[in-house]
Amino acid sequence: MANKDTRIVGDISKYNVIHNYALLKPEFDGVIVRIGYRGYSAGTIKEDDRFREHMKGLTEQKIPYGFYFMGQAITESEAMAEAEYCFEMTREYSPVFPTYYDSELSNNKGGGRADDLSRRDRTDITLAFCRRMEELGRRAGVYASKSWFETRLYAAELAKYSIWVARYNENLGYHETAYDMWQHTSSHVIPGISTKFDRSYCYADFSSGAAPGQGQDATGKQTLEMQKGIHTYSLKESGAKRLAINGAAANFVLREFRCKDGSDEILLDYGLVELLQKVRDHFGKPVSITSAYRTPTHNKSVNGATSSYHIKGQAADFTVTGVSGREVAKYLQSIGARGIGLYDYTGGFVHVDTREKQYYWQQDARNRKYYGVSSFGQVELYEVKGRTVATVRYNDRNEWVRLLQQEIGVEADGIFGPKTEAAVRAIQKEHGLKVDGVVGPKTWDAVL
Repeated sequence: MANKDTRIVGDISKYNVIHNYALLKPEFDGVIVRIGYRGYSAGTIKEDDRFREHMKGLTEQKIPYGFYFMGQAITESEAMAEAEYCFEMTREYSPVFPTYYDSELSNNKGGGRADDLSRRDRTDITLAFCRRMEELGRRAGVYASKSWFETRLYAAELAKYSIWVARYNENLGYHETAYDMWQHTSSHVIPGISTKFDRSYCYADFSSGAAPGQGQDATGKQTLEMQKGIHTYSLKESGAKRLAINGAAANFVLREFRCKDGSDEILLDYGLVELLQKVRDHFGKPVSITSAYRTPTHNKSVNGATSSYHIKGQAADFTVTGVSGREVAKYLQSIGARGIGLYDYTGGFVHVDTREKQYYWQQDARNRKYYGVSSFGQVELYEVKGRTVATVRYNDRNEWVRLLQQEIGVEADGIFGPKTEAAVRAIQKEHGLKVDGVVGPKTWDAVL
């Protein structure tokens, strides 16, 4: 319910087509903009198609703003990477409102990669996003429906962050925690704009801007100095501590390397963390660890090799936000990593381990077998209508992406981003192809 001190806030994404941002000023005291989302199947982080367009319009009209991100993280490491992505995407801006983690079902069918998370895991993942966001100096918050806060999250554990509750009703009736905003409708109409808007009541004054301790690492002195070699650590005692190598704090906390079965023991190689930190420093982008240490029992349950380096604490599977797996694998090869696996498909990842004898391998689809390779600079080429091409997908940066863009009328910068993917999906739909955004032989045939 609104009162005289209540502010009115809208939120916008690619679904809101706005040609005149001045029309928002009489309607909203602030606007929360979607930065992007993590795909609900492959798990690739993607920028909202209209994020930059919206930010240009809002800043030109001097409309206060904040941000939100639609998460589908399935590990705390992924959630922290989502927070780092949000920070990097918005570094140049000065938000008044928090950056909210949008926790909800991926779609009506509930078939997304994170939709079956337990209440405990979902809460821990949400906490990881918010903690990392505030470490980076941005005020953090959580957006969810009333029922979601009541049944899918342990809301009391999130109460120190800004709470934004959605319920399209005359009364909110939410009692789990205090809250700052209530999204009460998704059907707000603004004259002169064809799309409808979400509208929220805001009861908090966020004019102080950044989170307390801006720019400070919230982990403080809670670091864990690693010793060279492979050592056993305790998740309970040190899981929240930031790892330190050569006396310098790394971008990773110990719990990112834990076994997914919840075991307290974490076996971890100093050399593995060193390699991952080099990747983080080189690309300057978040690193999401999807699998690191595995107990023998858990390794068997996921059909891991009996001699897996994951069991020895010497391996990690990971992705780098906004960077193709091939580029990551090429960099690892250039710095002398001996065990590298490239799982080169949408939703794939890179494996690195600290084995002594060099071995590189590649897998091109989930249902195919891997095979040995001598270098990750090699790309499978094929002929389509007399043109030599290669399969390209989101985040790829190469000459074949540039060729694709020239053919489909998208700015030819050689970077496979949101606009290129949207154009590809439209072509695939038009030609009755699988609409996955991946440009393989059949899509190239349609393009050329």
